[in-house]
Amino acid sequence: MSKIYDIAIIGGGIIGSSIAHFLSERGYKVAVIEKGRIASEASKAAAGLLGVQAEWDEYDPLFDMARKSRRMFKGLSEKLREKTGIDIGYEEKGIYRIAKSDEAAEKLLQIMKWQQQTGEESHFLSGAALREKEPNVSQSIVGAAYYPTDGHVIAPELARAFAHSAAISGAEIYEQTEVLDIQMEHNRVTGVVTSEGMISSDKVIIASGAWSTKLLRHFDKSWGTYPVKGELLSVKSYKPLLTIPVFEDGFYIVPKRGGRYVIGATVKPHTYNKAVYAESIQYLMERAIGILPGLKEAEWETAWAGLRPQSQHSVPYMGKHPDIQGLYSCTGHYRNGILLSPISGEYMADLLEEKQTNSLLDSLTRREGLAFKN
Repeated sequence: MSKIYDIAIIGGGIIGSSIAHFLSERGYKVAVIEKGRIASEASKAAAGLLGVQAEWDEYDPLFDMARKSRRMFKGLSEKLREKTGIDIGYEEKGIYRIAKSDEAAEKLLQIMKWQQQTGEESHFLSGAALREKEPNVSQSIVGAAYYPTDGHVIAPELARAFAHSAAISGAEIYEQTEVLDIQMEHNRVTGVVTSEGMISSDKVIIASGAWSTKLLRHFDKSWGTYPVKGELLSVKSYKPLLTIPVFEDGFYIVPKRGGRYVIGATVKPHTYNKAVYAESIQYLMERAIGILPGLKEAEWETAWAGLRPQSQHSVPYMGKHPDIQGLYSCTGHYRNGILLSPISGEYMADLLEEKQTNSLLDSLTRREGLAFKN
């Protein structure tokens, strides 16, 4: 195999597929190279929360990107459905972030304060006020922050829609094809070496999630990503139990269509083992029932695990190489890959077209004190 493209994207998850969607719509000849199947890893496993305010305790540079990305979902949902026929299940009903103690409630109020100063809307509800809206939640909840513009999607459908959109616009997708290395001549990218042969392109984007380390070494010897395993489960109830997702310090219950409730997730770093353990199911169900007692009578559906791609420096590697022409990275989004996927795709397309002159790597390297050490 020896084909020539404008851009080769390494990785066919939510980030790689989003980048392919935006670039192919702009007329570029794009190749997406995926070692397994499209959207078969973290993208397939995610619960799909768009929790900008629910997730951010303190301001950082990604907060503004996350806000912008969240605003893109409504129009993107309509566009992808019209173009591909895929409904990504977008819902903007908000998210409740709950507190089970007065101390936790005070923390929520402090978070709400700085977020409101950025122009974001939020409302504090007492436990009684929350139960007026969600009568099935536990009496143990003393209060909640309500973020009306947060929401959720069906993550696998979003990833699939991005990939289908890219293919409709002319992108070629290579599944079951592993990238072995990036080929360069005189500090310029010339393509990628794959298990199926050479793919030529003068621009390459690393977007391979938890498997990015060997390729990120072209940027810096200390850079890399690692998997953070998250186990989830789902149950079904014919009786409506919850109308809006509930979030508590990384734990969530997300009501989906058809009476389905997604519950997650555990946090187990540095393992590629996607087995789901009985102990984890017990932990998730006990915590969920503590918030929503009616789940005791829900019908068991299934359980699964995904590998969130965390960067070694706890911030995504997004930008262009300062010295190697044509080399870019967009990986390490950890638990915010679904939320950040629209803005990541648009950002990388703008960066490649030099419409975006501020590489996010610049601000992140300054903030984290990182340095290139090739």
